[in-house]
Amino acid sequence: MKLLIGLAHTLGLLGVVALAFFDSSLLWALPGINDIVLISFVASKGTWIWALLAVTGATTGSVFGALMTYRIGHRGGRELLYRRFPSGLLQKVLLWTNRFGALPVGLAAMLPPPCPYAPFVISAGVIQVPRSRFATSVGVGRGIRYLLEAELAMEFGRHVLAHLHSFYWSALKGSALVLVALVAGWALYRAWNSTRTRKRAATGEQ
Repeated sequence: MKLLIGLAHTLGLLGVVALAFFDSSLLWALPGINDIVLISFVASKGTWIWALLAVTGATTGSVFGALMTYRIGHRGGRELLYRRFPSGLLQKVLLWTNRFGALPVGLAAMLPPPCPYAPFVISAGVIQVPRSRFATSVGVGRGIRYLLEAELAMEFGRHVLAHLHSFYWSALKGSALVLVALVAGWALYRAWNSTRTRKRAATGEQ
């Protein structure tokens, strides 16, 4: 991670944009590193002009990266979805995307890792969500996320920079625990609701 942060500092704003692009494509396997690089870049610059440029550049890179992945889904990515992601998750993602259009991918773009993002992007292509709505939703979601991170970097500055490595892994672990808790809660609710439905059916039959 330190190597990537150093590379981003060497490349400057271009490095922030490039990592945001790769993070939204299928070419990346290190969740959240683009957020850390953006925070590091903004904290090192220390001005709102650079912060807004970083947020704008990262958001633009994310939209173009997501559009590349969207195109894969649009051109027959259903098989890719089922090869790379659990079928239970995909059924829900496809259902939400079919029902709500571009909204689910925008919410996924806003949430931190390890919230799944790629299946929402590919599913939008598979469902053929209008490209303009898809790009707008991703841009709004990522823009809000990056703006909050830039504000964090401007508020705490060098203190954030000094503890960036431990902050990254702590945030990743914390997000994982929250995600596991949400999935467990949803599974319990489904089990309870299924049991209640069977009881009602049995009562009606009697």
